[in-house]
Amino acid sequence: MTTVLTTRSGSTVTLVLNRPDRLNAVSEELYQTLIEELVAADADPNVRAVVLTGTGRAFCVGADLKAHKSGTRSREEQAHYLDLGQRACEQIQTMDTPVVAAVNGYALGAGAEMAVSADFLVIAENAHMGFPEVGIGTFVGGGVTNRLPRLVGLRRATDMLVLGERFTGRQAYDWGLAHSAVAGDALIDTANTLANTLASKAPLSLARMKAALRRNDPLDVALETEPQELIALMGTQDWAEGVAAFSERRIPIFHGK
Repeated sequence: MTTVLTTRSGSTVTLVLNRPDRLNAVSEELYQTLIEELVAADADPNVRAVVLTGTGRAFCVGADLKAHKSGTRSREEQAHYLDLGQRACEQIQTMDTPVVAAVNGYALGAGAEMAVSADFLVIAENAHMGFPEVGIGTFVGGGVTNRLPRLVGLRRATDMLVLGERFTGRQAYDWGLAHSAVAGDALIDTANTLANTLASKAPLSLARMKAALRRNDPLDVALETEPQELIALMGTQDWAEGVAAFSERRIPIFHGK
């Protein structure tokens, strides 16, 4: 069975985590395939947005504890597995192409880490997320100890990571973690609509904006780098097309990444 299903519609690529018999628990193969598909999407100038979701009733329940319990991995294999998880989250966070996580069900542990890594989180109202690691003697990954406090504040992030209590899609939205929380049957349409909106934006400008937000520069640095970013964009086709479209009162047509 293919662990990640890939489909293309227009300028949007949809990646579906596909281990439904294990509620899409992560494995080395799933991580490796996901990384490869994300890298390929980011390298394709005609791909403007990625939607990441899961098959069945889960987005991803995190580590496959059955595989962990078997004790068959050597220390080197454990390190490789952890490296793949970090690389998957890093790729989601750092790629130029925007990523929309469509959380359709359980998103726990590594699944929550991947969902939080996305630029936008669209979640079913009755979905459940959580970081159970402290309760079972493990630790989070994917840069969550850095990213989550920036998204929801240190107090809420401490509750999530230390107490490890599950929370619903509605709570994720109320706490500012999710872009939107919708009925389950509207999830994919909502995610695709958002992806289409992202695909209409200037890709070079969007990529630079993503990078600047990720850097989280202090004010004095941001005041210096913002004009530099603008100057760099002023020599691009994106800039020329955006200005022309504005003056001509039409929708801009950007040329790609």
